[in-house]
Amino acid sequence: MKAVLLVSILALVTAHWENRTIQQVEQRHLVSCVVTIVERHFPVGRTIQLSSTADDGHAKSVLDAIHRLELWPLQVTGPSKASVSRPKEQKISSCIIYTTNVEGIRVHAEMLYARSSWDSRGLFLIVVTVKVPNSEELALSIIRELWEIGRGYNVVVVVQQDDLLNLYTWFPYSSHDNCAEIKNVVLINQWVMEGEGKFVREGSLYPYKIPSNFHGCTMNFSALKNWEIEDKLYSQYILIHNITMNYVNNFPVGATNMEKAAICLLNLWLRESDLIFGALPLLVEEISNADYTFPYLALKHNWFVPCPKPLSRLQRLSHIFSPSVWVAIVFALFLVSVVSWCLAKQSNDIRSYSTMSSALYNIWAVTVGVSVTGKPRCLRLKFLFVVFVWYCSAISTVFQTFLTSFLVDPGYDNQLTSLNEILNSGIEFGYTGDIKKFFTLSSDLRHKEVVERTEICSTPEVCIDRIRETGNFATFAPVWVVQNYTNIINDHSTVCVLNDHDYEFVFITTYLQKGSFFLESLNKFVTLYTESGLIHRMVKDSVCMSRSIRNNTDVSEGYFVFTLSHLHIVFYILYLGHGVSFLMFLCEVFYHFLLRYV
Repeated sequence: MKAVLLVSILALVTAHWENRTIQQVEQRHLVSCVVTIVERHFPVGRTIQLSSTADDGHAKSVLDAIHRLELWPLQVTGPSKASVSRPKEQKISSCIIYTTNVEGIRVHAEMLYARSSWDSRGLFLIVVTVKVPNSEELALSIIRELWEIGRGYNVVVVVQQDDLLNLYTWFPYSSHDNCAEIKNVVLINQWVMEGEGKFVREGSLYPYKIPSNFHGCTMNFSALKNWEIEDKLYSQYILIHNITMNYVNNFPVGATNMEKAAICLLNLWLRESDLIFGALPLLVEEISNADYTFPYLALKHNWFVPCPKPLSRLQRLSHIFSPSVWVAIVFALFLVSVVSWCLAKQSNDIRSYSTMSSALYNIWAVTVGVSVTGKPRCLRLKFLFVVFVWYCSAISTVFQTFLTSFLVDPGYDNQLTSLNEILNSGIEFGYTGDIKKFFTLSSDLRHKEVVERTEICSTPEVCIDRIRETGNFATFAPVWVVQNYTNIINDHSTVCVLNDHDYEFVFITTYLQKGSFFLESLNKFVTLYTESGLIHRMVKDSVCMSRSIRNNTDVSEGYFVFTLSHLHIVFYILYLGHGVSFLMFLCEVFYHFLLRYV
């Protein structure tokens, strides 16, 4: 009886020892498999995050093995540390997670996803430390959880089955029936637990998974507004990549642009939309909540003010000479007339200069460049006459030079040229509500006053119309919007740019779900179109098309048609002369009438 009991105890000890030996061998192979994957596929020098959903010896063994290689910085996250949030952490592109079940992965992934270090496009190695009856089903559940929680797609799951370690992954958008929903996994390789252990076949465990052909899979779009340039851009993108576009706009009637933008972002966060666009600016606060493409347009925003009004030709001609010069000319005219009359009386010269009226008439004739009634005869009067002719010739040359120029283009009033002038002039100004954030966040003290005094316009066109109608308004708006609108209404003479330094660039981008699978292909497409100049060409074509709609003005250059309308000032002077002459005639008639009958 004792012998039987001894044999049973010996058998149990032997079985336990053998089972422990097997576990040690399996653990050693599991560690060797993980370290081999790290050596072959994880980028050297980049931080590896090692996490475990439970405290066990597998993670510690791998940690020791990787640490001894001294090729990768390590960051360890245990069950009690995973929820720690560090907003400014560096993105970690290599992650090893040890787990025993799907529930552990779900909780752990949600904690890691909340951290700023989470990189959906990084390399994930999930190691299952327990044996399961169906390794493929477990791998499918784990990969599905990582995709639904954090959009991780470069995932390899290591699961032990018998004397093999099976390595599973998945390939999204591989066919029309296999789009973003994970329906099956692929056995990409196996580790044989014999001797030192080895992989069954060579090849990358993390192949490039972003296809150039999406096989007609649906991509949900939300558009804040219909913009021809972006519509053309994304039409080309879905055509080249074989994507089916589906718009999911659900804006309420009468919603503002700010409300529409909030709805689009909400659709993105709820994963009802894959992509949102519509002249959306690159905002710092949205970067942490969504992915974004390379900015493909830099829209220049500038201040626009009323254009200066043209001066009247009569007013401009009066400013050819300064008031002091006009006074000097009139004074010289009367002074020469008086001196001529005096010299003519002393020398008994011809009658043309012997009276004050005749002397004044002849001097005026010289001034305007017409013939006099008679030439002076005495030497002193001749000398005075010649000097005055030279003087009038010089003044007339200068006057006629400016006269021709001012009749053609009399010039314009002074225009506002700086933001300080706008603020000091008391002129009203405004802009659309989505631009207000730029002035609110600005550190420029002048912008504080702009925010306090501004008037919000529903659209940029409303502000532009107010400038055109009142001539006493200014607005801050995108340059291309103003150009397009003025081209359409065929009016380029009422709205002008303030200057070339009070401006701001707004970078236009497209937002995608955080960790979106489409980001890389879309970035390549946008970069290609931007660097090749195709987007710039789209913008130019858009502006040119708008200009051609109603641009019927005369755009002749190189000459100016001098018409009768430019000689109005001459006729005004002629009418003034006839009026003065008629008035003098009436005065003479009245004077002689009084002498005769009174």
